[in-house]
Amino acid sequence: MTARLPRKITRRSFLSSSSKVVLGVSGLILGNTALFYYGVAHGQKQEDPTTKEIPSSFVKIGEVERLKALTGFERVYYTATIVDAWVKTPKQGFVYVTKDERGALVILSPACTHLGCTVEPATEAQRSRKRELFFWCPCHGAEFDIVGNDVFMGLPRLETYEPYIIEGHVYVDIATPMK
Repeated sequence: MTARLPRKITRRSFLSSSSKVVLGVSGLILGNTALFYYGVAHGQKQEDPTTKEIPSSFVKIGEVERLKALTGFERVYYTATIVDAWVKTPKQGFVYVTKDERGALVILSPACTHLGCTVEPATEAQRSRKRELFFWCPCHGAEFDIVGNDVFMGLPRLETYEPYIIEGHVYVDIATPMK
């Protein structure tokens, strides 16, 4: 019987074979990771909007019917919890709710765009001097109309929040005002 002896492995062939194995294993790991990411990013099912949980930064402003019947404006207080990663920050405040000339709801931030002071409703004496005046800043006298536009100093308008209507109630995302 002729015994077959194992072939002698040179250093060059060992390094070549082992590098091919390492590259192959790396390629498999990278390929699986890419396929997993593609599946997560593109394979998500569409959620039913009726069962979707309302984010914690959304605050309920009121019922749609009551706010649609609003004349003038209303100050609405809220309490929210802003969640940023693992940090939860409680936030309290208020917004002004009014309507524009078309009857669409306008949710205004009470923070003045000049220095950030809280704007107040104009008094009857102030409104008698300027018919379009609804809000004024006690810090420096900025004046704003019913939808938050500046009427005197050329300042940017008050920030607004987009109203979301969910199951007959109006919500706003207090964490992201529109500019």
